[in-house]
Amino acid sequence: MFFNNKHKRLVYIMLNKNKKKEYSPLTISDSLSILSNAATIKGEINIDDDLRIDGNVSGNINSQGRVIVGLGGCVTGTIRSKSVELVGKIYGDIIVSEIAILRASSFCNGDLIAANLEIEAGASFCGNCKMENVPV
Repeated sequence: MFFNNKHKRLVYIMLNKNKKKEYSPLTISDSLSILSNAATIKGEINIDDDLRIDGNVSGNINSQGRVIVGLGGCVTGTIRSKSVELVGKIYGDIIVSEIAILRASSFCNGDLIAANLEIEAGASFCGNCKMENVPV
């Protein structure tokens, strides 16, 4: 995986069963804020753009964009955003207007409200789920 700054997208390199390389772009906004794995924040985060969390957050997160909680990331509080991709952990609720994605390594202990939901095999989810459109 690498970040192509010129075109503002992440590019994943994958091997299919024929061992040929395929490139799958994942477009991100013009502005992505990253909380590194060495950082800890206590308090509320309000952001208009995309946010990637690889560190620890104790407090609620309100985003108009996408929130990604990386493998080493941990959130204790509510995430309210357009979409969430959870690879790490959350102890709190997730409320999204579009899609919530729980990857195989993720742990979610809280309620989830989303228009669309994707849960990979191996993900851990303990809470209630409601499928509905909610404005964020």
